[in-house]
Amino acid sequence: MVRKKETTWITGKQAATILTQRSGHPISDRYVRRLAERGVIASQEITNRMKLYSKEDTEECTVRERGTSKTTQQDKEASAA
Repeated sequence: MVRKKETTWITGKQAATILTQRSGHPISDRYVRRLAERGVIASQEITNRMKLYSKEDTEECTVRERGTSKTTQQDKEASAA
């Protein structure tokens, strides 16, 4: 029998802190909520006003700074050379 890992649940602020450390730019807890609405991060509603977010999904998520894509970054590097 395959045993599933238990999910570790964290608050929005904790998830935002993890994403900020991974991405190198500030991420708000509002953006964490938006990622959960899009299905990128699993969430669990505790009360009408509180949700918890999957720590594992948060640690796997990669967030780029707004307005930057791979092509934009490559263009900047090419013009700097």
